[in-house]
Amino acid sequence: MVSGIGIGELVVILLILLVVGGGLVGLVVLGIVLSRRGTENGGASREAPPAPARARDVMFFLRFEGRDDETYVRDLAARHATIRSATQAREAALDVVRAAPTATHAFCGPATAAPNGPGLAHTGLSGGVVLGFLVRGTRPLDTVADDSSLTSVVAELRKVSAWVDSDFAGAELRLAQTAIDAPAPPLAAVRKETRPGHQLCRYCGEAFLAHDTRCPNCGGRVSA
Repeated sequence: MVSGIGIGELVVILLILLVVGGGLVGLVVLGIVLSRRGTENGGASREAPPAPARARDVMFFLRFEGRDDETYVRDLAARHATIRSATQAREAALDVVRAAPTATHAFCGPATAAPNGPGLAHTGLSGGVVLGFLVRGTRPLDTVADDSSLTSVVAELRKVSAWVDSDFAGAELRLAQTAIDAPAPPLAAVRKETRPGHQLCRYCGEAFLAHDTRCPNCGGRVSA
C-alpha cells in the first residue's frame, strides 16, 4: 500500500492520466492545425481582387468587326485625327462611347503597357478594325481591372467625356495596326452581358439592343 492506495491501483491511475493527458495534447495539436488551415482558407476566400491601376496616361483599344461598324469607326477616327483641347478630347470620347457597345474586344490600362502608342495593338484576329485612344490627364486616371467588362471600359471613357480644360494634357485617337507579337497587352474578348444598352436573349443567349422586342438571332420574343 502507498498512502492507502495499492500498487495495482496506482498503476491504473497513472495509465488513465497518461491516456487522458495524451488525448488532450492531441486535441490541442489538432485544434492548432485546423485553426491554421481555416485561417489560410479564409484568408484566400476573403482576398480582395486587385485594384485597377491608376495612371496619368491611359490607353484604350476597342476592336470592331462588320461592314457598318468598321465604316463608322473609320469615319470616327478621321473626324478626330487632331485633338488639341479638352473640348476636342470630350467630343472624341463621346463618339467612342457611342461606338463602344458593338465592340468585340477591349483594353483599358496604363499607356506604359503599349509603348508604341495607339497605333499598334496586340491581336491575332483577322479582319475587323481596332481603334486606339490615348488620353493624357493632369492627374492620375482610373483604368479597369477586367478588360472583358465593356461596361467598365465605357465608364472610364465617360469620365474623359466630362473633362474640363484643367484636366487635359493631351490625347490621340487613331486606327491601330495589329500584330500577334505587338509590344502591347492583348485585347480581351468582351463578355456579351456587359454590353451597354443590350439585353441577352433568354432562348439562345445572344446579345441584342435593349429596345428590340425580338432576338435577331433566333427570333425569340422579349418577355413583358
